[in-house]
Amino acid sequence: MEVFVLKLAGYQIYEPIYSSIKTLVFRGLRSADQKPVVIKLLRSEYPSFNEQVQFRNQYTIAKDLNLEGIIQTYSLETYRNSYALIMEDFGGISLFDWRLERNSVFLTEFFHIALQLVTALDGLYRHRIIHKDIKPSNILINPTTHQVKLIDFSLASLLPRENPTLISPNLLEGTLPYLSPEQTGRMNRGIDWRSDFYSLGVTFFELLTGQLPFCSSDPIELVYSHLAKQPPKAHSINPEIPLVLSNIISKLIAKNPEDRYQNVLGLKHDLEKCLHQWQENQSIDIFELGQQDISERFAIPEKLYGREKEVDIIIESFNRVCAGKTEFMLVAGFSGIGKTVVVNAVQKPIVRQRGYFIRGKYDQFQKNIPFSAFVQAFRDLIQQLLSESDAQLQQWKAKLLLALGENGQVIIDVIPELENIIGEQPSVIELSGNAATNRFNLLFKKFIQVFTTQDHPLVIFLDDLQWADSASLKLLQLLLSEFDIRYLLLIGAYRDNEVFAAHPLLATLEEIGKLSVTINTITLSTLKKCHIKHLIADTLICSSEIAETLMELVYQKTKGTPFFINYFLKSLNENELIKFNFKTGSWECDISQIRDLVLADDVVEFLKIQLQNLPKKTQEVLKFAACIGNSFNLKKLSIVCEHSLIETAFYLWQALQEGFIVPKNEAYKFFQKISETDITDNLFLEKINIWSVTQNIENITYQFSHDRVQQAAYLLIPDRQKQFIHLKIGQLLLKNTSDEEQEEIIFDIVNHLNIAAQLINEQCQKYQLIKLNFNAGCKAKLSTAYEPAVRYFNYAISLLDTDSWQNHYEITLAVYLEAAETEYLNTNCERAMELTELIQKQAITVLDRVKAFQLKIQLYQTQSQMLKAIDTGMQVLEMLEVPWVKQSHKSSTPTLPALTDLEHIAVMTDPYKLAALQILTALYPPVYIAKPKMVPQLIQTMVNLCTQNGYSALAAYAYVLYGMLLCNKGDIESGYHAGKLALVFLEKFHANALKAKVYVMFNAHIRIWKESAINTCDFFLKALQSGLEFGDVEWACYSAMHYCKNLFIVEKHLDVVEKQQLNYIDFLQKNKHLFAIAYAQIWQQITFKLQVLSNTDNKSLFSTEDSEQEILLKIWQKEKNYMSLFAAYLVKLIILYLFHNYSHAVNIATIGKKYSEAALGLFTICLHNFYYSLALLADYPHVTKSQQVKYLRIVGMNQQKMKKWAEYAPSNFQHKYDLVKAEKAKLLGQYWQAADFYDRAIAGAKEQGYIQEEALANELAAKFYLECKKEKIALVYLTEAYYCYIRWGAMAKVKDLETRYAELLNSILTPSPSHLPSDPTLSLSTKVFASSTTALNSLDMMTVVQASQALSGEIHLEQLLSTLIQVVMKNAGADKCVLMLLKDNNWVIEAIAKSEGSQEIQPRVLQSIPIDDSLEIPCSIIHYVSRSLETIVIDSAVAQISLESDPYIQLNQPKSFLCTPIIKQGKLIGILYLESTFVTGVFTHERLEILKLLTTQAAIALENAQLYTHLSQTSNQLKQANEKLEDYAHTLEQKVEERTQELSQKANQLETTLQELYSAQSQLIQTEKMSSLGQLVAGIAHEINNPISFIYSNLTPANEYVISLIELVKLYQKFYPNPNPEIEEKKADIELDFLLSDLQKILASMHFGAKRIQQIVLSLRNFSRLDEAEKKSVDIHSGIDSTLLLLKHRLKASDPYPKIEVIKEYAQIPEITCYASALNQVFINLLNNAIDALQQMWCHESSHNKKPTITIRTGMKETQKAIVSIADNGCGIEETVLPRIFDPFFTTKPIGKGTGLGLSISYAIVVEKHRGQLTCVSKSGLGAEFIIEIPLK
Repeated sequence: MEVFVLKLAGYQIYEPIYSSIKTLVFRGLRSADQKPVVIKLLRSEYPSFNEQVQFRNQYTIAKDLNLEGIIQTYSLETYRNSYALIMEDFGGISLFDWRLERNSVFLTEFFHIALQLVTALDGLYRHRIIHKDIKPSNILINPTTHQVKLIDFSLASLLPRENPTLISPNLLEGTLPYLSPEQTGRMNRGIDWRSDFYSLGVTFFELLTGQLPFCSSDPIELVYSHLAKQPPKAHSINPEIPLVLSNIISKLIAKNPEDRYQNVLGLKHDLEKCLHQWQENQSIDIFELGQQDISERFAIPEKLYGREKEVDIIIESFNRVCAGKTEFMLVAGFSGIGKTVVVNAVQKPIVRQRGYFIRGKYDQFQKNIPFSAFVQAFRDLIQQLLSESDAQLQQWKAKLLLALGENGQVIIDVIPELENIIGEQPSVIELSGNAATNRFNLLFKKFIQVFTTQDHPLVIFLDDLQWADSASLKLLQLLLSEFDIRYLLLIGAYRDNEVFAAHPLLATLEEIGKLSVTINTITLSTLKKCHIKHLIADTLICSSEIAETLMELVYQKTKGTPFFINYFLKSLNENELIKFNFKTGSWECDISQIRDLVLADDVVEFLKIQLQNLPKKTQEVLKFAACIGNSFNLKKLSIVCEHSLIETAFYLWQALQEGFIVPKNEAYKFFQKISETDITDNLFLEKINIWSVTQNIENITYQFSHDRVQQAAYLLIPDRQKQFIHLKIGQLLLKNTSDEEQEEIIFDIVNHLNIAAQLINEQCQKYQLIKLNFNAGCKAKLSTAYEPAVRYFNYAISLLDTDSWQNHYEITLAVYLEAAETEYLNTNCERAMELTELIQKQAITVLDRVKAFQLKIQLYQTQSQMLKAIDTGMQVLEMLEVPWVKQSHKSSTPTLPALTDLEHIAVMTDPYKLAALQILTALYPPVYIAKPKMVPQLIQTMVNLCTQNGYSALAAYAYVLYGMLLCNKGDIESGYHAGKLALVFLEKFHANALKAKVYVMFNAHIRIWKESAINTCDFFLKALQSGLEFGDVEWACYSAMHYCKNLFIVEKHLDVVEKQQLNYIDFLQKNKHLFAIAYAQIWQQITFKLQVLSNTDNKSLFSTEDSEQEILLKIWQKEKNYMSLFAAYLVKLIILYLFHNYSHAVNIATIGKKYSEAALGLFTICLHNFYYSLALLADYPHVTKSQQVKYLRIVGMNQQKMKKWAEYAPSNFQHKYDLVKAEKAKLLGQYWQAADFYDRAIAGAKEQGYIQEEALANELAAKFYLECKKEKIALVYLTEAYYCYIRWGAMAKVKDLETRYAELLNSILTPSPSHLPSDPTLSLSTKVFASSTTALNSLDMMTVVQASQALSGEIHLEQLLSTLIQVVMKNAGADKCVLMLLKDNNWVIEAIAKSEGSQEIQPRVLQSIPIDDSLEIPCSIIHYVSRSLETIVIDSAVAQISLESDPYIQLNQPKSFLCTPIIKQGKLIGILYLESTFVTGVFTHERLEILKLLTTQAAIALENAQLYTHLSQTSNQLKQANEKLEDYAHTLEQKVEERTQELSQKANQLETTLQELYSAQSQLIQTEKMSSLGQLVAGIAHEINNPISFIYSNLTPANEYVISLIELVKLYQKFYPNPNPEIEEKKADIELDFLLSDLQKILASMHFGAKRIQQIVLSLRNFSRLDEAEKKSVDIHSGIDSTLLLLKHRLKASDPYPKIEVIKEYAQIPEITCYASALNQVFINLLNNAIDALQQMWCHESSHNKKPTITIRTGMKETQKAIVSIADNGCGIEETVLPRIFDPFFTTKPIGKGTGLGLSISYAIVVEKHRGQLTCVSKSGLGAEFIIEIPLK
């Protein structure tokens, strides 16, 4: 025998017999006695602590078991860094392997195996051991003898009941397919011996059927199956299994332990009975199971009694959360009522939804620890995440890092375990005041949002909220106020009997109640007697009648409290007042003794008595544990008890067995079965001192089973000793923990020492406690938990001696400063001011006093005492000897450094100057508000301080203020330079905390005077993001406010503007920034008004009632909110001017100007200037001469300003200046100058991208030319204005133009029917288009039609590509578009266009650049779309983790993009890539639908253009050949005669080819139009059909319901003829009799209308027949009828034409195999021509006596041809014209009225495509008849 290479002293190792991920098993010999052994080793050289515990547990439990059926363990040897387990070798193999070797298991074999297993299980049952991992792999069988033995006790427990913790399915103990439901930790019950029965049942099932009851590779699916799914019956899989045996297995694997076997012997009895019958009869009769199944163990069922309704409420709430809600559930009731148990019931549905359930608990003795329950809960969640796969963990890491950015350390400071997922994070900028709070709140919200998604909703259970700290309550309120957090269920439990009226929890709940958050409250009451009776009957396995007497006694003692009931019943059993009678096999109770029992009515007192029955040492340990908290670890407890770890664990064991405490993890098993000799053995730990053990056993954690148990343990301590014990605990923790560990448990240490502070007399210990309180306060403050921080700081102050300022200055100053600032942050300004005054008096140095003064300035601002704040600041500056610039004049103007010199500037290091700069910064808000004239002096003082003493981060703030000041003074160049310096200082000093302020001020007040205002929007969003990231919520709100304003000013699409505005107003409302909300809503309202106003009476700005507007204006007046007032009057001025209410506009502009100082430096100033001037000039003709002079003077002054602004920023102001100048020139009669300036203004606005001002300039130019009586020119400008307003989305203005210039715009609004004879959809669209009151989608449809026309009108490829790319960009809202086509089987870029600011889009086409050689596109996306044929839409490319690797995305970082294939009849012909560089979420669903229609049209157009290009090339070649032939003829005259005939033939060929080309071109154009029409018709039909089908299908049941109701009413009238007077009055009021009769008529008319719409939709679908690209058999009459229905509007009477009668004479003809869509096209062409001819005839009065008629006949010719005749009685066709009617481009209609293609196309369809005939019979004045002959096949 070959010896294996592994070596273990004293053993020879032979063959390996088993190998897994964790373990190796070998056969070997024990050298001492040559005994065969099995040796089990851990595979890892450095196994984890849990692996060590489990491995050791196998030996600890099994070593003393000498049981049949249990493997014997000989010894546990040390091997490397772990153990080697030596076991007996009886020649066994695993039952799993044995089963694999056999096709099936005979029943006799099964019974033999099963009975051995049951016997082994009985032995474990008697030794009170729960195996917890029974499965075929842990059962060995000797193949020869069939002896069976159970192995592997690594998970086994000696506790009578274990409480499993909720962990990830990947970390569950045991083997998932065999796990009992309660072992999943999601069953709301503990694990006991019956869990092994479940696993045994699964093993039996697999043994007999060859498969598991639940098969899945998904752990969560398996867990859910164990919890909720019913397993199949064994006999349903293997019919040979007897039904009784199948039932036994089903009983074993019942979900609830109470439904399983309760006793091993009961199971054994049933199996033996089965075996006996099988041996006797080879069959088993049905019998009642469990007749002998009575357990002698006292087990109180863990079912919920009387709580079904409450559980349903919680589950319903969770189901709503799964649908996207956020809800708050409160469970109230006194202690022991069962709140936690009820909440745990939600765990089963959570598994189904793959959600996370986390919990945290507040501690009655640790109320000062901030966020304690939240921290516990998220530590729990982090542990669950760490158990997931590496791939999943990386996804979580990416999501968390994306959410937290560079501020992850803020959350790590609160939840240190997070670092295990996201890694070490950079330190964050320390913020003060509200900034820190805002940053923490934002980050915590983002942190939670990572875990609250549809894929995995989150449930947070916070227990004992009555003990929650204030920081937790504020955080709770914050989470529930965030409307963008979804899929979150917050459950809070609290003791309502311990919460008084003024309790902080109730105050918080009141505030939460004001939010629009669903709050459900469940108040649990005591159990009713009937529920107690059921509990007792289930416990004692007796009838309800027998349980009745005991129930009364239990209720009397416990008052129905579930917790008390359980402990009371348990104590009765322990005292043998309830015991099992083995003779009768039943439970008995001594009622008389129970009745006489004297018990405390208080459950805590009762528990105290129970605890006193424990050993003294155990009681002592529990006392200390109660002081530590509800949860405690072994190390901390051993320190405070001053015992060794082993001693402490040993003393806790009895409490564990009695259920007073429970282990929080499996590590406690390391100390299972230790003895008193072990605790006295000093070498015990040395024996187990192997790698990873010693450091981990210290962290074994326990928890009291209930708060009441903890309270009872605490009551064991005499009151006089409590302070001493807390002192001892605090001192021992302090002494025995490192500095790093102290930081983690600082609150624990301080809380204990504070309780015992009276016992601390030594000065050094006292000041040590002061420092500890200081550290605890700082930590709480860092977490924004200000209330507990205040308590720690104030407690430290209370400990200071009266002479502490003299003897302990530094710590005293630090404590007072922190206390003052924290009181201020905690909104206790009075106390903060008191502390600040004290610091000012006691501080020794100027710098120390400055800190107090700075806080004092903030306090005065908070109290709106701005003048006091200014005086305080000036006092400090004087102390710091900072010279104040008293007058702002040129001599005091600082010299600005050049941008190139900033690399070498001096850095400010003087602490006094830095302090001065901080004071000046703090002074700016109160000076700006209370003494605005001092602002220039303040700013120059700041700048002087920087230039003279060096620069710091605050220089960015100083210089942006200085830039604003200079721009306001008119020194725009210097102001812009100062602003640029501020931006550089931001980056140079990494002043991220100031970024929001600086970005907002620079972009709102400086950038616009030098650059296009379009450039500001992106920076406002950056400012907002930075403000949120660094807690500067105030300036984040200002950035959102300005963004809403500038969007309106510069954005080209009002629909985009409003969506964005509403998003950011929602953000402002969440942050309750009332000023910013009001200001932003002003700009949202004008955006809204311009889109939806349906009349020109636009006096109201905000609402439909002037009164509401006036109220707002008065409020702003009262609040001195002049900035909002100015904006309000400005937008009102704009609206009034745009809708021609000029005199009112002038009045509003005059009022608004009073408030212009509040808008200095803002873009709104120039807008007011612009519209004020326009209003004055428009009102000029209607006022007196004196007023006219005044008007012109104001306009002149305005123009002087505008001209100067235009010199610096022509992109913003030049076109405005030109437009006002044009209007003024018009008034002065300078018409040529006016015309020139109108054109300049139009061109400038268009070039710079100001579409609204381009529209306005065109409108004013049109008005000018109308006044000059030049209507044709006016129409050109008015048309352009009209379409500009449409593109802008100002539908109110479109309506205004339609009304005001209806006659002039008539050609646009009502195009002639002859223009579009074959396009009913287009007619419909233009009709809808003419009414601008319709929704935006009507406009979109119109846009599609226009775009389709533009595309269909292009046949040249180069021009088509240019048109296509411009059309797509405009309709999609993109600023970049790339079109790729296949060329030689390679993708190349054939067209590309970018929108460069406001410049006209200039596409580059036909460059054929290979995509892999281009840097203009993300190639990975293009390749994906080309292969998958899917449309990709990314709302935020930079936020997509999966796109980070694409070089294009990394380099350009587009905000959003779209990539879509262009497909024609299933073939990919192109790819379109669209991009928005600056805006996220541009490509909405609606825009995508429009693009789909456009790409469908584009596919047709591209294919046609390519074909035309090919034909053109062929034609050119022929032309070239012809030219060469002609040249050859000239040079070779002698050959003319010989070649004349040949040349003639060539010429004929050329003429024929050209004719074919013209024919092909005409056919392509018409085909393209009809294909586009078909696409649009099909789309419309589909969209209408869905809702009308829904309506139509519901009308019949609705009618039935109405009839039933009417019958019911009549019955009431019959049997109650004299109803109540109120009913009679109501009957008369509603006219009941008329209502009953009319209601059915209404329903009938609705039915008729719906049916009519269905017919129209069917006709549209029949007409389009897009799916019929090949020939199909169709009913030709259906096609004719559909065509007639679509032309019904032309057949009706319409001024001046009469109704046209249609006569149909249809014959019986079979279906025809044809191209249905093409044939429909023929019908519509012929019918349109007939209608045109009849209308033309009616124009002659001589024909008015003739009734216009069209006759349609069908029939058969011979047997193979169908005939369709369409005849009219119109004017007919002249004989000279008749031969040419089918020629392409030939028409008899007036110019512009026809294309000459209709009949040519029709002829080609009938003759060439269908091999039929199309003929015309006509005589002038007698009408015309067109005859179609089509073969049937």
